[in-house]
Amino acid sequence: MLNRLRRRLDTVVERRVDPRVDARVDARVDARLAEALAAVDRSQRDYDARLGGTQADFSYIRSEFDRIAPQLAALEQRFEWLRNRLELDEPDPENALVRARLEHERARLRLELASHYEERLRRLESGEA
Repeated sequence: MLNRLRRRLDTVVERRVDPRVDARVDARVDARLAEALAAVDRSQRDYDARLGGTQADFSYIRSEFDRIAPQLAALEQRFEWLRNRLELDEPDPENALVRARLEHERARLRLELASHYEERLRRLESGEA
């Protein structure tokens, strides 16, 4: 008996209250959705503005690196040449191995810097920079 009464009451409430509540809920949901979309749009514009500035900074830093890298390699080579000329003691085999490894690393870095320089020249010639 109680279940039948509960079902009838639920049906009456559903018929009389739901359309009015639905309209209010829909209006509130639409308003909150519009606010959320506006906030997302503001955040996206802020992100795009910050990203644009960062990309400009990165391209400037990259061009400066490409410009300075060959000069740094030349200075490093000159310092190494002077250090070798000023070295007076007779090298022992272990010291020679360490120096050979260091020179190999420096040569690898010089080649890498030269390739960066060539890439920069290629971009300048093609008009990308």
